Amino acid sequence: MKVRPGDRVGDPAAGRPAATRSMFAPLGDRGFRRYYLGQTASAFGDSLTPLAIAFAVLHLTASPVDLGIVVLSTRLPVILLTLLGGAVGDRFSRRTVMLLADLTRFVAHGTTAVLLLTGTAHLWMLVALQLVAGAGSAFFSPAAIGLVASLAGKEHLQAANSLISLSRSAASMVALGTAGALVALVGPGWAILIDALTFLVSMAFLYRLPTENRFSAEDAVPRKGGLLAGIGGGITEVSRHPWLWIWIVHVAFTNAIVVSPIMVLGPYVADRQLGGAPAWSAIGIAYAVGGLAGGFVGARWRPARPMVAALLFFLLMAPLPALLAIPAEVWLLALAGVGAGMQVVVYNVLQTTAIQRNLPERFVARATSVTMLGALVAAPLGTGLAGPAAAWAGTRPVLVAGAAVAVLITAVTLLAPSVWRVRAGDA
Repeated sequence: MKVRPGDRVGDPAAGRPAATRSMFAPLGDRGFRRYYLGQTASAFGDSLTPLAIAFAVLHLTASPVDLGIVVLSTRLPVILLTLLGGAVGDRFSRRTVMLLADLTRFVAHGTTAVLLLTGTAHLWMLVALQLVAGAGSAFFSPAAIGLVASLAGKEHLQAANSLISLSRSAASMVALGTAGALVALVGPGWAILIDALTFLVSMAFLYRLPTENRFSAEDAVPRKGGLLAGIGGGITEVSRHPWLWIWIVHVAFTNAIVVSPIMVLGPYVADRQLGGAPAWSAIGIAYAVGGLAGGFVGARWRPARPMVAALLFFLLMAPLPALLAIPAEVWLLALAGVGAGMQVVVYNVLQTTAIQRNLPERFVARATSVTMLGALVAAPLGTGLAGPAAAWAGTRPVLVAGAAVAVLITAVTLLAPSVWRVRAGDA
């Protein structure tokens, strides 16, 4: 094989046609293509359930407090079990872990659907089943990040993560309209049943994946101790990378102070001052459109310093709370929603790729679980505090504070030298 001037020795991409290095290059791998198709179906189902379960609870009890309990029951297991899920995903076959997690969620959502369709559901049943489904998610997500690294290969990681984000955004847009129609015409039970069936589709594609990870040399390192030791090893590995724990702190603070208040106060502002649900729906659709655009940007853009690029992109979140505080016209808020949706996808793609590329493959699931925990703990905290803060200080000051914090904490984070030392070519 001839090495041309400018090619890197040992670079798997050297000498390949430009098409193979495009955003669709990961789909050329049969294993990744199977995973991608299964997860696209599952993402569609996942986007059906939140709206369906919300109306199911409201039909049962008409209580927003009960709805809050059910929503919390989906998130609590993920918060409590995500570190364990990361340790399991790094110790055992990720494919097997994900298959069992999908089976768990199929049983939970399928049972929920049957209870609703037969009219035998009670609130405590929905809470218990959502706890089970949340536990499945806690084990699935960290293992999935590690599996993508094995399937796509280091040279295609960013494109692979972008394609997954694209499919999730597109599936979410279609599912939101589908869920509303299903709930209105035939009831929430049918929407949740479709979600349950998509887990079977995901399992069918996962079952056909190879059992071996591509980076088997790193997996061959002996693993000492039990799962608790594995969790400790993951936390230790994260602490060895200052850029990563700084990133986790940034995610936690911005989720609590910037993002969560928008989720709580945005619908309130839309209901009181913008004409109600249609205005907030328009902003939500614009957010999803921004997510699609972010997927294309993430697939094609290769910033030399990915962490710096992700943080600068995060600044696109600031206009949305600032404009909600006024509040601005719906079309301006929709434009801000496009920017917010774009930044969250680019930010997540660059963060996920940096973890997959810069940490040993045997630590990827555990490092992902630590990152998830920082975000998951902060989000409910911010959601719970946003309402009381608005009642005490007013909606406008809380939203303005969120916009200001988005800029200030990002500027402070960019002052850290380790942020600038993370480069796209590092491994």
